[in-house]
Amino acid sequence: MTTDELRAKRAAAGIPGHAVCQLSGISRARLSDIERGYLTASLEDLNRIDAAIERILSTRRQLTRLAIDAGLSLTGVRL
Repeated sequence: MTTDELRAKRAAAGIPGHAVCQLSGISRARLSDIERGYLTASLEDLNRIDAAIERILSTRRQLTRLAIDAGLSLTGVRL
């Protein structure tokens, strides 16, 4: 996955950069520089960023299923 694809994936999902950084172990400044094209990301960085995004998306899906199973309304809730 390219840097542009990862940036678009994160933005489309509304995932804040700080959350990706916390899970990937990449500093916020480094992620910002990678996403803006100021720094070329290593394959390891790209994989760590993608894994962090996927982990957040997976957690959101799990939370949604749990809420639905519990009979909670998700109207107006952003996960």
